[in-house]
Amino acid sequence: MNHPGQQPGVPIVEWASRLGWRIAWNVPDGVLNQLPGAPFHKYRRKSVPVVLAGPYQGMPALAMHIDYTSKQSSSGGSYYSASTDMYVSTSKTTKRVSTCGVVVLELSSPVPELVLDEKREKLDDILDIFSFNRSKDLIQGGAVDVGPAALNVYHASGASAGFVRSMVTIERTQWLYNQGRGPASNTTLGKVCFRLSGRKVIVWCGRNFKEPAVLDNLFGVAQEIVRWIPPAAYQDPAAAQADQQHTPLPQLQLPFS
Repeated sequence: MNHPGQQPGVPIVEWASRLGWRIAWNVPDGVLNQLPGAPFHKYRRKSVPVVLAGPYQGMPALAMHIDYTSKQSSSGGSYYSASTDMYVSTSKTTKRVSTCGVVVLELSSPVPELVLDEKREKLDDILDIFSFNRSKDLIQGGAVDVGPAALNVYHASGASAGFVRSMVTIERTQWLYNQGRGPASNTTLGKVCFRLSGRKVIVWCGRNFKEPAVLDNLFGVAQEIVRWIPPAAYQDPAAAQADQQHTPLPQLQLPFS
């Protein structure tokens, strides 16, 4: 059930009120169908505890807390069944909930696709297939070789290797990762990932928004990433192509009151 923004005293509500933003709680996960690609479809089972939208530094903006649930099965051993006169194998299933805090800024002009995501292990991808955890991107595709900038924790891909390498440098990934703490000085964001896609600048980490500092810092990272974009990227034909998949943020169907 959706409860639009009527929770006074909650820090995130006060944050939204200060910026003149709208907020909705416990949003149907179908809202994510309007947002293609990473990180909105990491796992098939997901929920959206809160969505916020409004202007940020003159740009349309969106923030979203997503919880993903994944399942893993493991052997539970075996026992002898007298009724069948044979040993029966058992298994047990465990659930894991992973949090994703996402912010989106909308640029006035598009840029090509670029994704700096967490590096996935092939064995984990195979296990996820057997557990029906993913409905999209079942196997992580090939990466652009960015050398030491990957830090052995990131996977970089995009419209062209040249564009990816112009954006993803070792100084920048070290700043984003910061030994697992993230770039914020007043809170721990953990590993920060980002995506450029048409007019969208998308930044995410494994935190929810109970601390408004997470929102402030993620938007700060997004603004810094905008400063990294080389001028030539705005003239690249791949920019318009990347933008075709997206709906402008003000046109998204969001369940605000």
